[in-house]
Amino acid sequence: MSRYTVSETPLDVHAVDELISATLRGEDVSWCGNNGAAFAETVLERCDYHGVGALLNEQLQNRGGWPAFVLDALHSRALAQTMWELRHQHVLRGLLAALSKSGIHPVIFKGTALSYSLYTNPALRARGDTDVIVGPQERSRAADVLTSQGFELSTGVTCVEFIIYQASYKRDCAGNGEHHIDLHWRINNYEVLSQLFSYEDLRSKAEPLPRLCTDALAAGPVHALLVACMHRAVHMQSPYYVNGAACYGGDRLIWLYDIHLLARGSTHAQWQEFLDEAQQKGLRSVCREGLERARTHLHTNIPDFVLASLEEAGTRERVSTYLNGSKLRRTRMDFRAIRGARNKLRFLGELALPPAAYMRSIYPDLRQSGLPWLYVRRTARGLMKYLRMSQQTP
Repeated sequence: MSRYTVSETPLDVHAVDELISATLRGEDVSWCGNNGAAFAETVLERCDYHGVGALLNEQLQNRGGWPAFVLDALHSRALAQTMWELRHQHVLRGLLAALSKSGIHPVIFKGTALSYSLYTNPALRARGDTDVIVGPQERSRAADVLTSQGFELSTGVTCVEFIIYQASYKRDCAGNGEHHIDLHWRINNYEVLSQLFSYEDLRSKAEPLPRLCTDALAAGPVHALLVACMHRAVHMQSPYYVNGAACYGGDRLIWLYDIHLLARGSTHAQWQEFLDEAQQKGLRSVCREGLERARTHLHTNIPDFVLASLEEAGTRERVSTYLNGSKLRRTRMDFRAIRGARNKLRFLGELALPPAAYMRSIYPDLRQSGLPWLYVRRTARGLMKYLRMSQQTP
């Protein structure tokens, strides 16, 4: 086991992230005595941001050298995550049984799927919701089942065709906290990306998830790795939320740890299938970046032939062009990706003036406000977001 010693300035975030990464790599991390309370608080804050508190707690079991209050705080976070996991598992089992009884067989992907297929304990994979995908023709029936199970629509609607391809549902269990389900009928809200993996694609390679329940299906390992690489790349442009704060970036350690575990478990045949799919879908650049970031932070072992193949991406791939483009370029590419003149017109109409149900869903605290005000609010928010992103661009 290698040894890593922290000796940087107390509030150096990069030093904190490297300390966390080294611990996750299994290295013997020494806590420098010069790093005081401010550094320790930053470690805990960065653990929350990266979603790896429970993982770090497991790595630090039976180790000394770290401040007791840091170890206690990590243990408390891990315990809270375990309690949430037990309740969420119960909620999921009931929902999946009800969906199966209705003839609907969703594919679980991202965090929950990986927590029950890769991690020694599903509570180690922190997350705030469960993502499931169904066929587009099943979305209304699936929504009805969710409602029958006590879930309420929190964001999104099922009545639009193009501007959103998922709806979030929340169930507030008395004394057991909130549980969220993201119901997808396409893999992503962006039109270009939504066409990369259909429900039928994922279902064809899906595998049982018996650790969750007999009714659970999860995206297969090859699709899971492709989606994991795409997911981190999407969040370079699309926000994710940590403790209610909007964040951008693709290097959250929990996402890289997913990639690390998926890569570590891949067979030669699965790597070859992964490369074939990445080339076919134009994801080689995105996958190369995800794997390289996992290797940088977690020393993930990637076969040479995989990296060599991904290096041959050649001309800029469509997905990379899309993700690296401005919002205007992405909208233009989404428009071009839609088939048929009538559908293109519907897309523009929904983009300019989304249905009232959609507007009410994205502004739940302003449900009593008039629709014109909500449209003004949406336009202003979009403009402010654009200006902030412009200021962050080097």
